[in-house]
Amino acid sequence: MAFNCIKNDEQIYSFVYSLKDWISLKEDKKSNFNMACCGNRAILKTSKLGTQFFAHKAKPETNDCSTGGETEEHRHIKYLVSKKLFECGWSVEVEKRGVSNKGEEWIADIYAEKGKAKIAIEVQWSRQSFIETKRRQQVYKDSGIRCAWLLRSGSIKDRDAIVGDFMHRTKSIPVFSIYKNKKESNSTYHVYNVCKVALEEELRLDPLDQTELELESFVENLVSGKIQFRPKYSPTSQLSLDIVRLQCWSCKRPTNTVMKVRLKNTLYDIDHEYSHNSQDVDVCDKKTIERINSSFSQSYNFPPLRSRYSDTVGSSYIANSCIHCDALMGRHFLKSWGSYYSNKIVETNEITVPRNGRILMEFRTVSFYNRMVDYDIGRWVLIDTLSEFEK
Repeated sequence: MAFNCIKNDEQIYSFVYSLKDWISLKEDKKSNFNMACCGNRAILKTSKLGTQFFAHKAKPETNDCSTGGETEEHRHIKYLVSKKLFECGWSVEVEKRGVSNKGEEWIADIYAEKGKAKIAIEVQWSRQSFIETKRRQQVYKDSGIRCAWLLRSGSIKDRDAIVGDFMHRTKSIPVFSIYKNKKESNSTYHVYNVCKVALEEELRLDPLDQTELELESFVENLVSGKIQFRPKYSPTSQLSLDIVRLQCWSCKRPTNTVMKVRLKNTLYDIDHEYSHNSQDVDVCDKKTIERINSSFSQSYNFPPLRSRYSDTVGSSYIANSCIHCDALMGRHFLKSWGSYYSNKIVETNEITVPRNGRILMEFRTVSFYNRMVDYDIGRWVLIDTLSEFEK
């Protein structure tokens, strides 16, 4: 079985023909059709699944022309993907062979080009480890090719093939599940592990919903710019301050005081309420304090935050000071009077700061820092923006 053959010295592909044109091509008795693999006579066939393909008119004497033991379903998926890529304006080759710039050979199930973009789509029907997938992906990368993987899944009850090590989902290895509910006779192939932004208005920990796409729709969305990788965590935060003009307990004059440090973060590039947090100045790290002082102290007229000794607690900590008499504006004073002035808070502009390798996780009234943060992980999301594959 092959998707290409030589017609009168010109290479043609089965997936470029509509069914009507394919039938007409079968009726063409004037043209010569030869297998591209060996040059022997070819005949045109249509499988029970609807796959249009070329086959040897006579059984080949050697095994050089074998399809490698691929199942009918595997070949049909390759056919559907190739056909949709062609319809989307891509130049398509099946079982394309190449060599990376490091001398490693590759054979792509489906290879396509459009302008400067080069992509491959691998339909992995047999079991393959994550490590082997990662190795093969690197070979494609060394060849200047972006590759996406469709991993075989079972029935609708276990449609998700992204398990085990494959759950480490990163931009560098786009992997998706492909499945078909065999209990439904008219069921089509679906691709899983694509998400969309949740439409519900209520606050939720995860702003994304799992969705599934028919295979042809998935391919079209992938190459037309509507499926992109969204990192779960952003490496930076947007920092702003809550400032209140308080009366100094010592000199009784008004002084601007930093009440709260606010950190706005994104979750999957979405401005998500659960990923925002606020903290007191005394828990900020040294670099953040330096950024606050250099970015806000002069423009908002408050003394630089610094370590001050408190007789009340018997230790030193980062705190505010009075701009007039330099008296410590400590924790106890701010907590006592902060709520009284809450309606007079001025929120500063935002600056970008590093996230410092920790994520504040909030569940109801409990908050804790997760310091084991992997900024590479994320999900593939259905959106309307420039395609990762066409950049």
